[in-house]
Amino acid sequence: MSKEYRRSSTRSNELARPISNKQTLVRTYQPTYQLNPKKRFDADQVQKILQRVVTYELDEVEYSEKQVPELCLSLAESVRNAVKEENYNRYRLIVTVTIGQRRQQSVHIFHSFLWDHERDSFAAFNYENCHLFANIAVYGVYLD
Repeated sequence: MSKEYRRSSTRSNELARPISNKQTLVRTYQPTYQLNPKKRFDADQVQKILQRVVTYELDEVEYSEKQVPELCLSLAESVRNAVKEENYNRYRLIVTVTIGQRRQQSVHIFHSFLWDHERDSFAAFNYENCHLFANIAVYGVYLD
């Protein structure tokens, strides 16, 4: 159930000037008191989505310092859109993408969060080819 209010876009100190007819619509919702999601964040399903999207996007890509920032942004956007199609309502999706050049080195990536273990979850995928490595993580954080 929602109520609609109209709010004027004028300030109190601008009352001497003519008032414009610009109004914005503000929608307020009644609380639902829902404590659990209708569809839980399925880490296994998101893992399969990550594997499919990342393998498709990075299959024949070579490392380039100039292209990696754009590649990270486009890959994060593709993963976020693919996971959003699963309709996890009331979840905030956080996608992190790390891409680096392979040069016979070891990389350890660590993420630490404070969250609710009953409702929140994550899925991660590591990808490697002969030119680069990628670590992609998707976090589903429940919003109540």
